[in-house]
Amino acid sequence: MNNYLLLIGISYALVAMFIVWVGFYKGFGTKSKIVISTILPLIYFLHWMGLQQSKGWPSNQTLPTQFELISADVVEPNQSKQIDGNIYLWVRPNEDGAPRAFILPYTRELHQRLFEAKQRSAQGRMQLGKLSGSNSREAGADVGGGMKLSFRNAPRRRLPAKK
Repeated sequence: MNNYLLLIGISYALVAMFIVWVGFYKGFGTKSKIVISTILPLIYFLHWMGLQQSKGWPSNQTLPTQFELISADVVEPNQSKQIDGNIYLWVRPNEDGAPRAFILPYTRELHQRLFEAKQRSAQGRMQLGKLSGSNSREAGADVGGGMKLSFRNAPRRRLPAKK
């Protein structure tokens, strides 16, 4: 589960607890008003942080088993800057689906396969990605979790006949 979504859930639970507390306890003193005035902005801040961290950021969930590769970006590891390295993929799970961003840990093999796929894409050939089990005979780069990722050219689409 995404940590930021957990943070959003906690912020909603805090608001619900606050509403219950207000509903049962009607005599507010000065201390209670100070506590309320401090807690509510904190809850809103936690909620805002959760929303900012979850929107538009790449998912670390498992890739779809088959997808169209729209684009990729590679951040190579750098020991001197303490950067682990990541591979960002922008994929479309099916023809009618909306694109989704994913993040994978950097591996040299996956970097090489993506480089080749991006070259073919630059030549006008749409690239399809396939996620398969590591025990399959299909060649692919290890992406963790016992899975391999491979890319191939998509079949060319035929234009409909003119009327």
